[in-house]
Amino acid sequence: MRKTRILSLFVVSFLSLMGTVNAQNIDNLTPEEQRTLLQLLLKKQQSGSSQPNVPPPQQGTQTGSSQLVAPSTQQVLQSATQTPIQQPPPVASASVRTESDFINVFSAYQKIDTGVSFERLRDGFSVNGNRYIDSEGTIVSYGFDILSGDFTYVAETSSGNFVIKSGRALIQSDPVTIANAEKRGTQWLVTTVTGKKLSGLRLIPSSRGFVITRDNTGFRYIPGKGITNIAAPEEFVIAGLQNGDIANTGYILLEHVPIASNATGAHLLSSIKTLGSSLGLGKKEDYALLNMDSNKLIPLNISMDDKQVQVMSSCRQRSSLVSVCDKMDSYDSLFDQNGLKNLSHYFWRISWFNTPSGRPILVSQEGGLSKVSATDLSSGKKVIIFERTLGIAGFFATQKSDGNISVSAKMGFSTEVKDNILSLVDSLPDVSGSE
Repeated sequence: MRKTRILSLFVVSFLSLMGTVNAQNIDNLTPEEQRTLLQLLLKKQQSGSSQPNVPPPQQGTQTGSSQLVAPSTQQVLQSATQTPIQQPPPVASASVRTESDFINVFSAYQKIDTGVSFERLRDGFSVNGNRYIDSEGTIVSYGFDILSGDFTYVAETSSGNFVIKSGRALIQSDPVTIANAEKRGTQWLVTTVTGKKLSGLRLIPSSRGFVITRDNTGFRYIPGKGITNIAAPEEFVIAGLQNGDIANTGYILLEHVPIASNATGAHLLSSIKTLGSSLGLGKKEDYALLNMDSNKLIPLNISMDDKQVQVMSSCRQRSSLVSVCDKMDSYDSLFDQNGLKNLSHYFWRISWFNTPSGRPILVSQEGGLSKVSATDLSSGKKVIIFERTLGIAGFFATQKSDGNISVSAKMGFSTEVKDNILSLVDSLPDVSGSE
């Protein structure tokens, strides 16, 4: 009896010292309950917790009363012996290990009410005018979908090492790492966080996932779905630059295999075809869009020779107005030697978009420089949206946040703009059979 009394006094003193409860009813506990309570309190103290897991004081029930009623010792004992319920933390990038994990992550993303305005920048991009950069490294390439806000980018974390992340604009969640990559010379080595390994010559991010290409083959990886193969016809390779929505349209741009340098006759024939194509007198279909799911091929009447920029060197001044140069170098470039856009390059002449209706639309300048057309890639219907006999210097196709496609064309000394290209495709006559 004396031993029980001493134990009761110790528990009361311990409870009073911790200031957690009103211990006036400690004697109502059985000796076994007192020992259990003491063990729990000691365990809490040894684990570094200053207070046991007790229910909060209850507000007095009297009208106008602010009196706090301390929990009873029975409540302390009951609360301390119960296992607290812990909510699982949200899935983080580091914990993603399977494709099912990716499905859970992306399905938890909130849908955005309106589209997103993306702008391409040297390091990263902007979302509705706000600059987006990555703290781990410099963003070197990216793909995005204006309608859903989805994006994927490649960031260089150190020399030759990269991280690939996917996310969605305008939501609170951070982008999730989907793969890590290493570049050794001209070879890309990519390992997804799910353990899949891919290699190739080019790494092209899309709005969700990426494509890694070799010559006329490649692999498309979509987190949550896995890897699918891409096989282009033998006479084509996958183009190094893609000015279109690969992920949501399912189309990827191909380029004709260059003619061997020693094939003089073939080169002459190619030059004649290029000239004819530039004048609108013939076809030189050096590019094509490939549907990666159905293998459907859509040829484009654009010459690969148009992408070249000529730079003169070893020049000497013959007069104040004339220079004579001994050497001319030709190379593939998006910009000319003055830093202006090389608008004859295929990158600026071929753009394709996803639309809210699910009908992918191609905007292109084919068969020379006199026409700009729009094509419904689902039906094959093609319409002329701009035409000028003296030539169109170039065009720019953009998609607004509502999904509407707008095209502006340089018509001589003026610029004309046409909006709602999808409605023009529906209303204008089909010219696909007459070209």
